[in-house]
Amino acid sequence: MPPSPMSRARHSTKDLSRHIGRRFGLSLLAIALFLTSAAYGVYNQLNSQIDRQDVTTLLVDDPTAAPSHPVDDFDGRPVNILIMGSDVRREGEYDDGTEGMRSDTTVIFHLSADRKRIDVVSIPRDTMLAIPSCKLPDGSKSEAQSYAMFNSAFSTGANSSSNPADTKYAAACAMRTVANLTGMRIENFMVIDFSGFESMVNALGGVPMYLDEPIEDQNADLSLSAGCQRLNGQQALGYARTRYSVGDGSDISRISRQQKLMAAMMRAAMNKNLLTEGPALYDFISATLSSLTVDPAIGNLSTLAGLAMSMNSIGMQNVNFITMPNTVDPLDDNRVIPTDDASTVWEALRKDAPIPGTITHTSADGSTTAPTDQPSTPSASDGQETTPDQGAPAPAPAPAPAPSGQSAPVPTKDPALECR
Repeated sequence: MPPSPMSRARHSTKDLSRHIGRRFGLSLLAIALFLTSAAYGVYNQLNSQIDRQDVTTLLVDDPTAAPSHPVDDFDGRPVNILIMGSDVRREGEYDDGTEGMRSDTTVIFHLSADRKRIDVVSIPRDTMLAIPSCKLPDGSKSEAQSYAMFNSAFSTGANSSSNPADTKYAAACAMRTVANLTGMRIENFMVIDFSGFESMVNALGGVPMYLDEPIEDQNADLSLSAGCQRLNGQQALGYARTRYSVGDGSDISRISRQQKLMAAMMRAAMNKNLLTEGPALYDFISATLSSLTVDPAIGNLSTLAGLAMSMNSIGMQNVNFITMPNTVDPLDDNRVIPTDDASTVWEALRKDAPIPGTITHTSADGSTTAPTDQPSTPSASDGQETTPDQGAPAPAPAPAPAPSGQSAPVPTKDPALECR
């Protein structure tokens, strides 16, 4: 009998297909959220097929009603999950010939205790910070590092091992590093390879996106025109992978694009009822769960179903994507360091409070809010007409000017909302 999809969600990673690169931050939240939603759907679907006849009320005089739906094991408290993307090849090597494990994509997934808000904070891979001493697979400990790239924490914990059983060491070192950075203890993690990514996107029927410019990237196997595009699985992988062929070529701008893609994937998932399309649903779950490594606390279907149930009423406008506020490292123009605003974000997460409106964030409903450097004032060019790009949706109306001396949030809408 073949193993069930859930049994494949073991503490290991699968080999990646030859087209998949290593920096796919876009899919992490979409996988986590859609996975729990799909898992809950399957839970209910399978659960309803069992004929139950409860004798509890017949055996006691004062029975206590049992819950009629999966219970949220984290009820009444916030949930923090460190979600990491990993790229472990069969032979333990990357495209550049290095060995072991590496995670170039990491987000903090924060679910508020009242289950009304989700905040997802991306930590840039090029962030320079301190990495603590970590336990290694051979029983020794790594040397603490006072100034290192954040993405090296994962590989430091693995210590050149490509054994899937050692993923926990890599994850633990990254978690300890994030704890040092944020001042918050994170006890749950997901490590995701991207072998199931194409199947996930294809199960959604593709993802509608709006591209400001054409993209040609042979390394990412990508060729896309500007304007509205519905990306299939392979194209979404390429879009996630590309960096130098679009925009300013920075990892920070790529994170911004990936966050919009995450939001688009979530909207597509909400608009598509995979529960009525059995084969697509089960293919999706099988591909995704086989790519997943988690800690035991969130590593069973009942827990995922309970979490999904608790998140059921969260609107897209309350799912927020934030990039850790950062600035160029004065010691290296190709690296970044956290700013004071990053401390504001960490404090909000620690207190389970909303991220302040002064921090730029993108919501899953397609809106992006960013503070302005100066109060909004009319300019001489306001009366001049401009011609928008052909095919581009009309821009959202400008907000009212802020009072003098204050920073005004500037909401904008993702043009992809008009794409079909």
